Amino acid sequence: MKRLKTFLLCGCAGSLALALTGCQEQAQTAEPPRPVRTVIAKAAAIGEEVAQTGEIQANVETNLGFRIDGRVATRAAEIGMSVVKGQLLATLDPNDVQNEVLTAEAEVKSAEATEGLARSELERQRTLFAKQFVAQARVEEAEANWRAANAKLKVATTGLQTARNKLTYTELRAPDDAIVSAVQVNAGQVVDAGQPAIKLSSTHERDAVFNVSERIYTSVPNDIQVEVALLSDPRVKVIGRLRDASPTADPATRTYRVRIALPNAPDVMTLGATVTGRLILPGKSLIILPSSALTSEAGNPAVFVVEPSTRELVRKPVVVARYTATQALVESGLDEGDAVVTAGVSKLRPGQKVTFEAGEVAK
Repeated sequence: MKRLKTFLLCGCAGSLALALTGCQEQAQTAEPPRPVRTVIAKAAAIGEEVAQTGEIQANVETNLGFRIDGRVATRAAEIGMSVVKGQLLATLDPNDVQNEVLTAEAEVKSAEATEGLARSELERQRTLFAKQFVAQARVEEAEANWRAANAKLKVATTGLQTARNKLTYTELRAPDDAIVSAVQVNAGQVVDAGQPAIKLSSTHERDAVFNVSERIYTSVPNDIQVEVALLSDPRVKVIGRLRDASPTADPATRTYRVRIALPNAPDVMTLGATVTGRLILPGKSLIILPSSALTSEAGNPAVFVVEPSTRELVRKPVVVARYTATQALVESGLDEGDAVVTAGVSKLRPGQKVTFEAGEVAK
């Protein structure tokens, strides 16, 4: 029994000695401060370049239609045809309208004869009244008859002019130089007044039309300049300005249609050509960091920052506005002057002691 107690006392003493020795060795082998490479966080206003694909469209597109009902007699317009102002595009069968003109001409002649007879009778009655052969009442009666006949002549003349105008409505002519972009009637077809027949796209002014997201739509100022280039030949470029923008989003795509006016656009920018528009959105205050500075915390972006007083690492969550191939543009989470570690972040931990690499000084 006495030997057992002696053995236990010796064992405890040995264990205590080993523990003390281990603590001394751990204290002697404490991790030295790790040298790190840092960059000082500085905010700057940085614009974002946006590229969007669109197409060339005419600023003015017109749907032409006949002003009267009728049957299409001829159609000279074809899709893609270039037309000039006044060029005949289509006609209606004019027979019925020509008959109306003939009827109106006959009515005018009849009214002219009636008016001439009434005028002669009025002059005769005035002569007789001057010689005191008839009473004043006969003169007044003749004058009333002449006024009625004259009014009927004016009505007939107006009717003739209307019939002649209607005859011109059987012809559909181009109101301006343009390109035929759609044809919706054929010879022999019966059409109603105002029914779309031929669509023209004006060649005077051209626009680049883009469908943009809500973020771009709400960020673009009215005086923005857009560089528009042909997709097939990027060397062909025009600087355009915002002409108009749709006030509502497309219900299917949730995008907004934006039209960019293209002054003096070259002829190679034909209607329907695919183009690329580039613009710089107004900048906001961002901090540029190399991509190597990013780590994560709870699945979100974060960076290591050196605490100036203790030279210990602090992990800060950040909000990244956007990325480039080699950089991260941080929107929030950092303060001006923070010393952000830019290399080896996967081997670092919060609270770790660090020193700055040669040539670097804590700010």
